[in-house]
Amino acid sequence: MVYSIYVAGTSFSGKTALCLGLYGKLQEMGLRVGFFKPVGRGLKMIDGKLRDPDTLLMREVMGLLNPLDEITPIIVGRRYLDEILQKCEYALGRIRESYEKLGKDKEILLIESAPQPEFLVSCGLDVSRFSKEFSSKVILTVRGEDDSVAERAILYKHLIEERGGKILGVVLNFIPHQQMERMKGVVSRVLNLSGLEVLGIVPDLRELTLPTVQEIMEALNAELLAGERNIESLVDDFLIGAMTPESAMSWLRRSVGRALITGGDRTDLILTALETRPSAIILTGNIYPSERVLTSAEEKGIPVLLVPDDTYTTVTKLEYLDGRIYLSPPNRLGRYS
Repeated sequence: MVYSIYVAGTSFSGKTALCLGLYGKLQEMGLRVGFFKPVGRGLKMIDGKLRDPDTLLMREVMGLLNPLDEITPIIVGRRYLDEILQKCEYALGRIRESYEKLGKDKEILLIESAPQPEFLVSCGLDVSRFSKEFSSKVILTVRGEDDSVAERAILYKHLIEERGGKILGVVLNFIPHQQMERMKGVVSRVLNLSGLEVLGIVPDLRELTLPTVQEIMEALNAELLAGERNIESLVDDFLIGAMTPESAMSWLRRSVGRALITGGDRTDLILTALETRPSAIILTGNIYPSERVLTSAEEKGIPVLLVPDDTYTTVTKLEYLDGRIYLSPPNRLGRYS
């Protein structure tokens, strides 16, 4: 019978990163390791189907041969309750079937949870249910900047254990460097007193989770108008261009690696922003910029992206990129393994 480890935690808390780390270590030990994500979020279109980005990443890194529909049998969208409540039993059957297939020739099966442990508790498809059913040991991963990480970890421990699951311990992830000593001291002691073993405290490595311009292009279905040679540049944050050129220049000069989101008709603002060499310019509403803008951007090597959506829709789509792990640029994962 396959031994399964269930990695669960808060949104963008490093679940996929932890699975990658465990995979590397277990593989070094000579064990046959598989990967399973029962419920994924459909955020990326592949071959006409919405796919979960974390599943795509793990399949590529681990060299898995199983079909995507088997590795992640259930895919839901943003309004997932409309989709799932009518087919809970069907979804449960698919998940059980996939678990059996994926675990057949493996010694260890890494299971990654949906965004939060309580996700789909309304349908009985949450971490607590599957931890008990698959006899999986749960590793919690929680991110945060203050003492509240302890409260969330303890809350999830109670949620999972009271419904029959078993906890191995907790990893405190993406911790700011200035908070590391407090996490090792006070926070770890509180967690230990609550019956939670702290398995690791990982500092914040922003470079690992920042998207590149190319990945933003794909997420926004954008057209590249200029700056192709720098589409692998990392994007650290976004500024919405609803201000004067002077205000934008002041902010962008203090903010390395940021991208500006604005309309193509804001020529004065865009030209001012280009002088600060941002990581990218994102133009909304399918409004093409002037030739002056494109010429200047091309000379400076700054990517200019044109998107069909309005600013609000564009920003909403970008929220789903925050905190994810990406394969490109080359060797990004290797630098932190």
